[in-house]
Amino acid sequence: MKKTMTIKRFLFMALVLSLVNSVTGVSAIVVDFDDLNYDMHLSGTEYAGLTWETGNIGYKNNQGYWKVPSSFNSYPQSQPYNAINAWGCTHLGISFPTEVDVLGAYFAAQGANDSWTTGIQVHGYRGGLEVVATPWFDDIDTHPDWFAMNLNNVDRIVIESIPVDQGGGWYGMDDLTYIPEPTTLLLFGLGTLVLLRKHRL
Repeated sequence: MKKTMTIKRFLFMALVLSLVNSVTGVSAIVVDFDDLNYDMHLSGTEYAGLTWETGNIGYKNNQGYWKVPSSFNSYPQSQPYNAINAWGCTHLGISFPTEVDVLGAYFAAQGANDSWTTGIQVHGYRGGLEVVATPWFDDIDTHPDWFAMNLNNVDRIVIESIPVDQGGGWYGMDDLTYIPEPTTLLLFGLGTLVLLRKHRL
């Protein structure tokens, strides 16, 4: 019995060390939308392990949401797809399962040139409170450009766009890039292992 307990403790410590090593080697995750289809609604889904939220009221009082657009007047960075703020809604969020460092994304115009937003700002939240915001990004045109957000230790972002056409301001987003926050992952993983240990050892 004592030998069995020793082996179990050894295996538990091996799992802890493996977890620490894996977390310290965390790399960036890129959400590129290229495994989706045209005209697919993202809001209300858990695509790529994220929660794609419904937006505010946009163009002509229509409810905004995340969507993969048709190819018409769409300018993805990585072909063939990107995601847009349907109806040009000016506040649209994405929630992450843990705290992350959001590095940035590519943004471009969407739709007719008189409907493109003239600027984007991204707000970062943690635990339901806004904790950081980016400067305004105004390089919105038919060429996707990288917007370095550098929002650290957030669990949700909301993208705000300037309305230009009857309450709407459209944009396309591609290659959303973030890094899971190592400390959060480590604590979550260790907590899970401790619970397992209590039940099995």
